[in-house]
Amino acid sequence: MLVTCVPLFVGRLKTVMREIACPICNDSERTVVFAATLPADFDEAAPPSPYSAHYRINKCASCGLIYSSPIMNDAGVAELYEHSSETNVELGEEDNVRRTMALYYGLAKPHLSARDRMLDIGCDMGFLLEAARDDGFAELYGIEPNPIARSVASRIEGSMIIDGFYERTDYPVDHFDLITMIHVLDHLVDPRITLSHAIKHLRPRGILVAVVHNVDSLLGRLLGDRFPVFNLYHHYFFSKATLAQLFRRRGFEVIDVVKTRNCYSLGFFTKRLPGLPEAIRRGAFGALEATGLATFPVTIPVGNIGIVARRPID
Repeated sequence: MLVTCVPLFVGRLKTVMREIACPICNDSERTVVFAATLPADFDEAAPPSPYSAHYRINKCASCGLIYSSPIMNDAGVAELYEHSSETNVELGEEDNVRRTMALYYGLAKPHLSARDRMLDIGCDMGFLLEAARDDGFAELYGIEPNPIARSVASRIEGSMIIDGFYERTDYPVDHFDLITMIHVLDHLVDPRITLSHAIKHLRPRGILVAVVHNVDSLLGRLLGDRFPVFNLYHHYFFSKATLAQLFRRRGFEVIDVVKTRNCYSLGFFTKRLPGLPEAIRRGAFGALEATGLATFPVTIPVGNIGIVARRPID
């Protein structure tokens, strides 16, 4: 991947950002979709809330992938995760997230030829590992840089959870029957490196399942620059077509790319409805609480896509 360091001057601060090229076709030719919304006092050593801004959003001239560039350096990206004070699971939503992870595991289940070892990259609190254990997986491995989430996942019986990032670890070749990446690929600096590791670590005919946000979703098209997925956590914004292209370029056999569903409470969805004034969201949530419906679980598509891919027999 082409990487160019670009000095960015903001006030008296100097921050080195890096330009990245498209990971599908390695083309650095692109058009700007949305200008960056980084604050005037931006500093990689103390970045703002990841949800408060986004990088410049670009579209690859060759394959149409939407991606962020320039982005922070390795230290700035790692800072967003390693010093996070929260997990990705809101208090009270644990059972609903378990249901969502069971649905994600269900994408892989019909295609598994064995259930010896599974690796979940970015395993958060380990709910997907629980689903695999309940389906008979003997060994459960997870990688999670967030210390709070990692401590929860480590309590799962039979799990082996490590700190850090997948690209800095190694496992035996032909080792896993299943590797999962739930909302991981779009956070990476170079997903090609990760997928090259994964295809090596999978057994022949082993399955990889990844879930990402869908930039072609109705919400994405309606909200434009205000699409919540455009934030400092995300470097890539895939469609079904570009996600499949990325996997095929890394040697995978793509089995399917599908819309996925998420299970959360009505209250959770109401509090996060994008594009609505805060007062309306608060009023709607209050009405749900008053009627006892705030905790009612619903399972609906929310603009994510999942890919099921296989390592071919060599």
